[in-house]
Amino acid sequence: METTWTVSRAQAAWAVVGLVVGSLVAFVLVSFVGALAVGVFLYYAVRPAYRRIERRLGRSDLGATLALGLVGVPILAVLGYAALVAVRAVDRFVARTDLSQYQSLLAPYLDVAALTEPGTLFDLLGGNVGRVAGYFGLAVTWSVRLFVAITVAYYLLCDGDRIGDWFRATFGGSPGAVAFAEQVDTDLRSVYTGNLLVIGATAAIAVGVYSLLGLVAPPALAIRFPLLLGLLTGIFTLVPAVGMKVIWVPYALSLVVRSLRGDAGLWFPVLFVVVTFVVVDFLPDVFVRSYLSSGDLHMGLLVLTYVLASIAFGWSGIFLGPILLVVAIHFAREVLPALVGGGSPSVEEN
Repeated sequence: METTWTVSRAQAAWAVVGLVVGSLVAFVLVSFVGALAVGVFLYYAVRPAYRRIERRLGRSDLGATLALGLVGVPILAVLGYAALVAVRAVDRFVARTDLSQYQSLLAPYLDVAALTEPGTLFDLLGGNVGRVAGYFGLAVTWSVRLFVAITVAYYLLCDGDRIGDWFRATFGGSPGAVAFAEQVDTDLRSVYTGNLLVIGATAAIAVGVYSLLGLVAPPALAIRFPLLLGLLTGIFTLVPAVGMKVIWVPYALSLVVRSLRGDAGLWFPVLFVVVTFVVVDFLPDVFVRSYLSSGDLHMGLLVLTYVLASIAFGWSGIFLGPILLVVAIHFAREVLPALVGGGSPSVEEN
């Protein structure tokens, strides 16, 4: 039996209005896609802490503020500092090798990293108006992105339950859509919160190990800033393939160089490598990451997503990639077969 679909003038007019409004909203969202992705990451990262605080205080706004202030902002600060250190290190490596043609790829991030150099403030005070304007523009841009990310995370924490209730009420006639959204939420919580726990556990182990090694290190090979070294080791567990080796292997080589220049011997660099590889690198990767990081997602897919998303979207790919991966996996797994078969998507609830 054939069916006809008639649209009134009022419906057509409202459809045009909706299309225009949706296009404008999409334009704004795309312009700040990186900040929005960071906001979603912050939301999932601090949600466990928020719920504990909110249960004790009974106020969602105060709980969200404390959770972001005590957990979220420090995470972003450490991530940001680690990223700037990494960018400067990569730039020095590229400059010393025959890879100078790729140095332009780092230019946008080197401008940001330059703001943290000790001499930058004196340069700005020297009256160079052009550089002042450039650095001021960078500071404003990244401040706006940070504000957007924190604001998104704050209101998702405060109003997350209401958003969920609205979604269930609106799409209650389509159980598959509700179950699909819930499964996406579950996997994102697993990826983001799991990665945060991996970083925290690895950083805590690394700080403890480096502090203990510092107690037995010869004076000439003293471990400088074990807290910062441990935090960077934890953060760099997110780097695909090489992971925390980006941090501790160069530091071990520096210990070897310092020992050869002095008269301390090589016993401590060897001890540092063995203990770090076993206690900091191997054991957490086997026992911590496997239980906390990827959840039901294939770890290879997650690692590949970080690499490809970082290349495609830049810095924001680290945060945007898991969202795209989770949505794509569940769409391909539950929705696409039903669409190809001509039926209605039906997602089984966990």
